[in-house]
Amino acid sequence: MNIYRLAEIDRQLHEVGSLGAIKTPRSGWVKTLRLAMGMSSLALGERVAMSPQGVRKLERAEADGTIALRTLARLAEGLDCEVRYVLIPRTRLVNQVLRRAQEKSIDVGPLTGLGAASGSLDTEAVMQLSALLSGVNRRGFW
Repeated sequence: MNIYRLAEIDRQLHEVGSLGAIKTPRSGWVKTLRLAMGMSSLALGERVAMSPQGVRKLERAEADGTIALRTLARLAEGLDCEVRYVLIPRTRLVNQVLRRAQEKSIDVGPLTGLGAASGSLDTEAVMQLSALLSGVNRRGFW
């Protein structure tokens, strides 16, 4: 387990998650953006080499959550957009690892550099945690 990588990813995901929840429009992003730009399904279809009916079908699939990422990226390209998806942990990754270590009866003790409010690790805490978990069998950890 690379604790330094874990801490960095944790920090980055926390920043993204702190932006607040962005709710997906009921009709999906593709249709919402297309209509906001005043673009018809015919125009988008021409940009992505498909029929207007195909565009509308895929817009429904996106709104239903059944569209493939590759297909969504194709429609996004037609809207001069890019698709980015991210998994935002419900709890900090570092805290998940610490909790699992406790469940596995690994005594991590108090981490002096663990920010109580932010849940982030400073360099000292990363080094402590790395040393404690260095001998842990990764296969059996989770």
